[in-house]
Amino acid sequence: MLKLNGVTAGYGHLEVLHGISLEVAEGEIVTLIGANGAGKTTTLNAICSLVRVRDGSIELAGRDITRAPTNTIVRAGVAQVPEGRKLFAELTVHENLDMGAYLRKEKDGVLADLKKVFGLFPILEERQWQTAGSLSGGEQQMCAIGRALMAKPKLLLLDEPSLGLAPLVCRQIFDVIRELNREGTTILLVEQNAHAALRLAHRAYVMETGTIKLTGKAEDLLKDEKVKSAYLGE
Repeated sequence: MLKLNGVTAGYGHLEVLHGISLEVAEGEIVTLIGANGAGKTTTLNAICSLVRVRDGSIELAGRDITRAPTNTIVRAGVAQVPEGRKLFAELTVHENLDMGAYLRKEKDGVLADLKKVFGLFPILEERQWQTAGSLSGGEQQMCAIGRALMAKPKLLLLDEPSLGLAPLVCRQIFDVIRELNREGTTILLVEQNAHAALRLAHRAYVMETGTIKLTGKAEDLLKDEKVKSAYLGE
């Protein structure tokens, strides 16, 4: 589904990613874990052309999207839930969800996906005419995920979905991620809660200072002594 080959990227004169390579197979949940500043968010932004790739390549389902415009990448089936949610705070929940379907033309399909989002997150249906800025943190995260789902993605990029949320809400969010994957959505997850991410994912990559330091099955990395010491607090 997704393949990064020796990707170098950054901001201005600052190089953040130093030739990283990773793959996400169709139907997988793959997680990126690492300390703050390791380059995880930059990796997601490079995939979406929000950060310019300086060297290397990115392929989506065998198609080179390295320098494709962001809207082209969304049309190809990629949607991102950004860190910090980045909702349109003054718009209603319903309007935010509509924005996720901005590039879609099939009205029946959009309506069906709206009902699906409300099925996943019933509170959003109750709150659909409230402004997004009036929601709680957990409700805003649900709205951000719902907005991405309205693009009907084949590949969903999630950046720190549990950040700042209560444990009960985190569990609900992770249950929804698991359900989306069971229904066929491929997921690349960046998550500061490494333990939860490794329990959820099929495979994982460990990033340090813009490089991939370790990769393997998530269940194996849960048992890795270096990973346990550095990221799991064990």
